Parts: sequence; C-alpha cells; structure tokens
Amino acid sequence: MKKIAIIDLDSVAYSIGHPNKVIGPDGKPVKENNKFVYTPKTEEQLVLSTDVVMRGILFNTRATHYLGFLKGTDTTTERKALNPEYKANRSGLPPEWWDYVLNLLHTRWKAIYAHGLESDDAVNICRLSIPDSFICAIDKDLLSLEGTHYNWRTGQWVTVTKEEANIAFWTDMIVGQVGDNIKGIPGKGPKAAAEILKNTPYADKVFSAYLDRFGEQEGISEFMRNYFSLKIIDKHPNFTVPEPIPFDPAEPFYRDWE
Repeated sequence: MKKIAIIDLDSVAYSIGHPNKVIGPDGKPVKENNKFVYTPKTEEQLVLSTDVVMRGILFNTRATHYLGFLKGTDTTTERKALNPEYKANRSGLPPEWWDYVLNLLHTRWKAIYAHGLESDDAVNICRLSIPDSFICAIDKDLLSLEGTHYNWRTGQWVTVTKEEANIAFWTDMIVGQVGDNIKGIPGKGPKAAAEILKNTPYADKVFSAYLDRFGEQEGISEFMRNYFSLKIIDKHPNFTVPEPIPFDPAEPFYRDWE
C-alpha cells in the first residue's frame, strides 16, 4: 500500500537554514543580553541539515513516495489582485542562505518550485488529487484542513473532521490572520466568532456579520476579498499534479546518514 507525503517545504527550508547556537568553553550556549548568540551554518552544515530533516520526515511517516513544494515566482499575484494588502506586512529580503537551501531541496530531493500559486495551494491540490496521500506541514492553515496530516515539527499526526475544518476557516474569516495581514471583522475576536458559529450554516452567518459591520456594498467587497485571501484552493488551471517520487529507505542515499 502506498503512503504518499505531500510536503510544504517553505517552513522546512527555514528550519534547515536556522543558524547554530554559539557554544562557549563550558559547553553551554553563549548568551548576550539574555539572548542566545548564533552563527550562520556553513554550506556543508546546510547540506547535512537538509538531508537529516528530509530523511527524518520520510522515515518517521513511513512514506513510500513523496512530493515537496517550494516557493516559486508569482506566488501571490492572484490574491494580491483581489487584496493588495495581502501579506503586505512581510518586508525585507530572505535570509542569505535561502536560495542555496531551496536549490539543495530542488537538486538533492527533487522538490518542485510552485510557480503562479502558493506552496499551500500546490500541497492541497496534490493531496486531494493523489490517493493515499497526506499533508506534511507545520502551518496552521494546512493542518486545519479536513483529513489526517503529519506535523513534522512535533512528530504528531493530526486528524481534522470536516466540521472542525469549517469552523477553523470561518473563524479566520471573522478574526482575521495577522501573519497574512488579513483583518477580518474589526472588533471581533475568538469569543465573538464562537458565538456567530454556534450553529450552521457558517457561510451565511459570517456573510451576515460582514454586512452588519460594513454595510451592503463594502461588506460584500470585504467578505470576498478575505475569502479568496484565506481559502486554500483545490484546483488551478495552470497547475499539473506531478507524479510522486518513490522513497526507498534501503537505497544508500536515504540509508547512509553519515
């Protein structure tokens, strides 16, 4: 029986590239102003870290196949066309090691650059299209989708019902998402969201809450803008689902850790 891991590699890349703590003569991490001191990883350390993290995910999930997706180009173009403020709070250049790590994942582990859509979208489309597949991620957006997923950071499997997935999405529609710069309905927090979502139909209730807060024209506009910003898509006209990559733990590349 196949067991296919569909991996969101953007967060994996950050884990791979995270710098090392500086260790003092006493063997303990060095601190300055009560904060740990870090030093960048060497290229050799980045290669090792890449292999350790990827092998760990595939061995721990007992995957027979996998697909991994990386941030490509024009990832937010469609969402920004509807919501110019989408992820506008994210500024600055990526870390110096970013391109090197992405290239490692692409060349050594056959990861795929997701162009024209976000990695989350590519992961979701594939897991819905490929039988016996599951999501590997740490991001709440993906782990809140219906199904059984693997949180590679905690090493735990997470099962989400359709009801739980619906509540998670519509809660975000109400309270917003700070990380993606999505405001939701001003003044509405988790308690207000729980009250609105006491009973189905959730979409109707949330839509009514938008109209009550913003008025008809602005309410419809805000609702649609936030919906398409938050909704992880399940199909895309320019995305073709690739063939999963076989994972054989007996092969030397996968077996030999040193």
